[in-house]
Amino acid sequence: MNRLLAAIVLLFIVGALYGGYVLLRPSSPTTLQVEFGGVTLTVEVAKSAADQEKGLSDRDSMANDHGMLFVFESEANWGFWMKGMRFSLDIIWFDSQRNVVFIEQDLPPCTPQECPIYTPTANAMYVLEVNAGFVQNHNIVAGDTFQIVS
Repeated sequence: MNRLLAAIVLLFIVGALYGGYVLLRPSSPTTLQVEFGGVTLTVEVAKSAADQEKGLSDRDSMANDHGMLFVFESEANWGFWMKGMRFSLDIIWFDSQRNVVFIEQDLPPCTPQECPIYTPTANAMYVLEVNAGFVQNHNIVAGDTFQIVS
């Protein structure tokens, strides 16, 4: 009887540990293909607050045809900063219709002395971070839109 009880307790512990692992393990980011500025970009989608807070920080670089798309539940003046970044970015804000409403270009990583928050002048629902120079190289302007390819 003691062996049976020990086996049941052991199975319970293993099940609880596995369940905790499944719930707490980092999920792989969702990626999409979007068409924007005449190119197809592979974008990681940051929907959760944790993903949005981390963003692209602590990475050394990003491929030229990649980006990160932040998706919010409503339009607002979503501010962004470059904390923890190791490379410069262009940041593009879009309204709920996916029209560009605000652009900041060539934003450098924060320094210990300065880490500004970049806030759009119009409400946005989507924000796209791409490598610095993307906006200029692809002639991105207010009113441009992106399309989800897959």
